[in-house]
Amino acid sequence: MRALFELTEGQKKLEHILREFPENSSHWSEAQNRFQFIDRFLTECLGWDKLNIEVEKSDELGGRADYILGRPPKAVLEAKKESKNFDVPPISALTYVRKIEPLLRSSKIFEDAVKQIIPYCAIHGAQIAIVCNGPQIAIFQAIIPGHSPLEGECFFFDGFESYVKNFPLLWKLLSPEGITENRAYRNLSFHRNPRIPQKACSTISEPFKYRYRNKFQENLRSLSALLLEEIEDNPALKTSFYAECYVSIEANNRHLLLSKNIIAARYKRVGQNGVSPNALEPITTIDEVGGVKFNDPTINQSMGSRPIVVIGDVGVGKTSFFENLYYNLEGFEKANTYFIHINLGIKANLSESIKSYILSEIPAVLKNKYEVDINSTNFVNAIYHRDLVEFDNSIKGSLKDLDNVAYQRERIAFLSAKIDMHDKHLLASLGHLARGRNKQIILVLDNADQRTFEVQQETFLIAQELAASRNLLVFVSLRPSTFYLSKTTGTLSAYQNKILTVAPPPADEVVQKRLLFAVRVAEGKVAPAELEGIRLHSGSVVSFLKATLRSIRTSETIRQFLSNITGGNTRAVIELITGFFGSPNVDSEKIVRIEDQTGNYTIPLHEFTKHALFGEYAYFNSQSSLVACNIFDISSADPREHFLASLVIAYLNTGYGILDNDGFVNGQELLEEMLRQGFVTDQVRHVLRRLATKKLIETPHAHYRELQVEDDNPPENFHFRATTVGIYHVRFWTGSFAFLDAVSTDTPVFDSDSRVEISKLASSFDINDRYHKALCFRKYLVNQWHNSNFEATYYDFDTLIQSQEESFLSVKKVVDQKRK
Repeated sequence: MRALFELTEGQKKLEHILREFPENSSHWSEAQNRFQFIDRFLTECLGWDKLNIEVEKSDELGGRADYILGRPPKAVLEAKKESKNFDVPPISALTYVRKIEPLLRSSKIFEDAVKQIIPYCAIHGAQIAIVCNGPQIAIFQAIIPGHSPLEGECFFFDGFESYVKNFPLLWKLLSPEGITENRAYRNLSFHRNPRIPQKACSTISEPFKYRYRNKFQENLRSLSALLLEEIEDNPALKTSFYAECYVSIEANNRHLLLSKNIIAARYKRVGQNGVSPNALEPITTIDEVGGVKFNDPTINQSMGSRPIVVIGDVGVGKTSFFENLYYNLEGFEKANTYFIHINLGIKANLSESIKSYILSEIPAVLKNKYEVDINSTNFVNAIYHRDLVEFDNSIKGSLKDLDNVAYQRERIAFLSAKIDMHDKHLLASLGHLARGRNKQIILVLDNADQRTFEVQQETFLIAQELAASRNLLVFVSLRPSTFYLSKTTGTLSAYQNKILTVAPPPADEVVQKRLLFAVRVAEGKVAPAELEGIRLHSGSVVSFLKATLRSIRTSETIRQFLSNITGGNTRAVIELITGFFGSPNVDSEKIVRIEDQTGNYTIPLHEFTKHALFGEYAYFNSQSSLVACNIFDISSADPREHFLASLVIAYLNTGYGILDNDGFVNGQELLEEMLRQGFVTDQVRHVLRRLATKKLIETPHAHYRELQVEDDNPPENFHFRATTVGIYHVRFWTGSFAFLDAVSTDTPVFDSDSRVEISKLASSFDINDRYHKALCFRKYLVNQWHNSNFEATYYDFDTLIQSQEESFLSVKKVVDQKRK
């Protein structure tokens, strides 16, 4: 609901109405007061459309409300005669917020009006009550969770002069926007709780304390990093690594908490003219002689005219796809493809310019990988054969029959000048390879999006020039956000691009293959001569690798956790597992000991989540986790805000909003829904920014997470969609022991008894203390949920708590056993 005009116009109309008031207005009846003033005040001064006002609304208890404001009802207004003055004591303070109780005691008329309207509000579900006799108006909360509304506060305006003097405040509270956004309710709540309580972590002497690894954990961490992360960069193992570890890229991951259609369309908006780009892998094949072929005819058409832009989110596996393709090619004896993969994310940092690096790197790859030296005498003579014929017919060429030594010098100088023009020489060399030797050349400029925006633009221009030579197929690998930014403001805006996409592979399968390969390497079954030094100390890491691999293979919940909490980021899931090895928050010695004794140990889910929540820290904080977000944290003194983040994610995920074809909801619609739940605009904007930054929700082009947004650009200008990270938080983490235990010390708690209890146990690592701390925090949240009285059918905190009860029961068993 929106006002029909602006505040300034409403104030002018109020002043006009008051100037025309007759002298006998104090003798008006209630009906006359309503007709002559209140009706006009609402519609002519506050901008209400009559369609959004109901009058004389009867209820089941026999009551009759004078005015119902909003659809559905947001506020009830009770009108009284002007002669029924609310005889309340004056106050000297310049405030319009007053305690209701002393006003009730001083005015029987006001007390009767207040007690009359509260049942009307309860019946109609309105949170705000308004009592007005003409020159006096009181606005108060009809429902206060845990308290009687008679114990609360109200906005009280005493006299028409106060209406005019403070009309902006009246407009803020009673205009259609003010009522819709529940501003009176929010402001009164803030007045009652003016400060956000301190978090329990403030009682911890070192809330950002690290938990340092012991010697065993440090050794385990070093070996696992070598076996899981660095091993793919070992030249001697690359062929085996990609043969055994590469996971086919597919959009349908059975463990992801998003629908198949949503995941398949993740890059649709980067296309042009409404055409969804093809996925790269399904159209890529290798023929019988080792050549790379693409069954999309438009790629062959684009060859020689423009580069192909490969779009994929950060960590999705773009580099792995191209590396795997290269090492598949290497095994063919009749390979006819020169594959040049330049990773700008880890190279060219020391070069003077990206152009000089690419111009030097392509010849280096040709020489080192394919034994093609484009500067060798025979090669240069071959590619400049026609130029040499023309040279021989020139004046200097006539030296050939007169002075052969001078002729050779001039000829060498001529060819040297050709070579010194590096860009033209490279293009001529590639042309000779492609046309003279009939080779297929594929160039991949990878990870340019990890460099500055200027470098990205220059890289694309270089790719464009190389592709235009019609001698090679050029791929430029970018993130969707980078492509979007360049397409709208940078170099790509001037070109029509052929776009292909890379979707994330199943994270659990990626991890399982990596772990299995690491076990084979550590046991000496792969490249035994390469890692002898590692295998001397690999006993413990092999045991830990085997236990971890077994746990992931046999546990659906662990596979679901890994697939969703990393949001399809292959790099992130590998880093998470590598960090798990030797984590100071995981008892790795116990795991190795049991595995060695039984050979059949299964690591429980909570061990993985503990590392995901705490990382290297002793306590949860905003820096401790790369994947977790405290969705109970707040930005204002409003306990209802504990649930705002969950409401946003649930609303986006459950389809209550109007979804576009890619599953995104308009930000304005999302904002209005949260305003209907009683939040104010600033609260919603803050949580949208935070959730988008932490990857729990996303815009089509990764604003906030990858693309910066100016502060004056409100988030409701974007479309949003829940990510698997956000959905996992809401469905599986918010009610679990591990999550509640972690974030209990990082969340402001408004109930003083609960806050004292949690603070008392905040620094303890004892499982008994942690259990009671999490139990206390859960009880506090449940009470706040019931007090909040949300009208959101798409989210039920009670149900989520019940679904995670088993996580508390398992901890309780441990606590009970320790007591015996």
